[in-house]
Amino acid sequence: MSIPALNTDGVLPLGRHHVTLADVEARYVRDPQFAQSSSRVEIWDHFKTVTSELQKIVPVAYVWVSGSYISNKQDPDDIDVVYWCEDRHVSAIADPRDRMILQMFATRAVRSTTGLRVDAGMAQWHVYPEAASGPSNEHLSYIQMRGFWDDFWLRRRSGPKGAPPVREDALPRAGYLEMMLDGIHVV
Repeated sequence: MSIPALNTDGVLPLGRHHVTLADVEARYVRDPQFAQSSSRVEIWDHFKTVTSELQKIVPVAYVWVSGSYISNKQDPDDIDVVYWCEDRHVSAIADPRDRMILQMFATRAVRSTTGLRVDAGMAQWHVYPEAASGPSNEHLSYIQMRGFWDDFWLRRRSGPKGAPPVREDALPRAGYLEMMLDGIHVV
């Protein structure tokens, strides 16, 4: 798998692009284009730390990556990610400390709590083999979150960070990455 070339706006072409961790590191950390970056190596190390810590608690099926880290920006401020974990694994976590950490991910408080430059969220993936019998609440929640994040990651701000949103900001204009981590076949 390879990451497509950035478009003339310096972002990925529209769509979700399946890649590996090695692909992302090669393109956005080790590529000579970013040799002078003062932030990319540190942010990537933070991403690996956050990912590893989450995987100690719950299997992570895959992660979606978006934002300025996967653009042509020389010195992004952080990396934007959403980890997808199967709901049955999340529900099985009993340790109060681990539940608190999962809540930090679910409320997108990882960066503000840890200081690590990872704007991380967590969404629950729901396997739905009983589709013919009608939607369950868990499946409806999953498809709502999946649709939200897919729509959100396809967007691109037209003005500076913090500027009031305009219609153009809601139009699909950029792509994002999907990396399998523990995969979807975790028992």
